[in-house]
Amino acid sequence: MMIQFLSNFVKRTFIISGIGSSLMIITISQAGGPPPGTKPPAADRQEDTSEPSGNRGKPVEVEPETTEPTRRQPPTQQSETTQPPPQFPEPAGRVAPVEGLITLRLINQTGAVIEYQVIGGRHRTLGETSVVELSELPIPLTLTYQRSDGGLLMVRPRSISPRLLEVIFNPTEDFDLDTKSLNITGKGGVFLN
Repeated sequence: MMIQFLSNFVKRTFIISGIGSSLMIITISQAGGPPPGTKPPAADRQEDTSEPSGNRGKPVEVEPETTEPTRRQPPTQQSETTQPPPQFPEPAGRVAPVEGLITLRLINQTGAVIEYQVIGGRHRTLGETSVVELSELPIPLTLTYQRSDGGLLMVRPRSISPRLLEVIFNPTEDFDLDTKSLNITGKGGVFLN
C-alpha cells in the first residue's frame, strides 16, 4: 500500500513539475525572454547534432539561441542615446544683459490692475492700460505678478534690444496659458512659471 502511494505521488509530482516548467517557459517566451544578463532556460536550448558534410567526425559548436528578440531602433533614436537629453523647459525668450544689468518694460493690456514685485523689491501696481520701465535690474531675477481681480494672465516676453525686455500682459481664459512669475537666468534665459 505504501509503495503504491509513493508511486502515485512520484507520478503526480513529475506531472506537476512538468506543468510548472512549461508554464515558466511559456511565460518567459511571452515576456520576450529571460531578463538581460541571464542564460535562457535549459528547455529552450537545442543541441545541433547534425554534422557538416565536409567535417565528419569533428564536434560542432553551436551558439545558444537568444530568446530575446533583437530590437532595432531608427538611426535618429540611436544617436540621441549618446547625446545628453535636452534641457526643459525651453526659454520663453532671451535678453542680452549689459554688465549683468537689464531693463524691464511692463505693458498692461488686460484692463485690470496688476500687482507685481521684483523679488527683493517692494510690491507695486501696474494700472489697467499702463506701461512702466524698471531700469538697471541685476540678473538673475524673478518677477512675480497677478491680476488684482483674480483673472488669468498670458505673458509674452520679447527682447527689444540688448538689455531691454518687454513683458506684455494680456487677459486669458486658458488655464494652460496662465503664469504667475517670470524668471531671468544669469545668462539671459527668460522662463515663465
